Amino acid sequence: MRSVSNSDLPTHRKKLQSMKKFLIIMVVFFGLIEAFKEFRPGPRFGSAADTIRVERLGGGGTVIHEEFQPRLAPYLAVYHGASWCGPCQQFSPRLTKFYHNADKTQHRFQLMMVNYDQSDADMIAYMRQHGMGFPAVMRGDADSWGAATGNGIPNLVIIDTVTGKVVTSSFDGSTYQGCEIPLNVLRTIVAQGHP
Repeated sequence: MRSVSNSDLPTHRKKLQSMKKFLIIMVVFFGLIEAFKEFRPGPRFGSAADTIRVERLGGGGTVIHEEFQPRLAPYLAVYHGASWCGPCQQFSPRLTKFYHNADKTQHRFQLMMVNYDQSDADMIAYMRQHGMGFPAVMRGDADSWGAATGNGIPNLVIIDTVTGKVVTSSFDGSTYQGCEIPLNVLRTIVAQGHP
């Protein structure tokens, strides 16, 4: 390593200052990117389609194709999941049990799965595996209702169908908090009519 002479000192200081400015700019730049990821606005569903073509299991596991109207109830729960996802396999039985036991006569909520499997047949097999009685649609066919609030599954999103705003989801910004928080909000909606 060569030493810096007195005559090279101003040039050396300029290089150090330039590097310092560059590093500060890079830190600010990457900090802004992380802040945007954390605080980016969540999806809104106000302009989503009024109907969507879904599949549902009928008696004996038969497949029923039908038009689903997401805005029929004040709240729509959208479950993002897939059969190949281990955490989805763990959560799906709890969600299915909740759905089967919930009082749906008050029409306070609806539940729909947006499926991330590779094929319709895989989605149907997953629905049969857990006895899911709620409608499902492949991710590519979900229109705007398939918008997610994070970068992973399982993800349970509760939407106020009047305003189109997300009430809660499995993600808080970019932090995954799990499906139990939105499931508890659904329980409150069933019991009280609002979160």
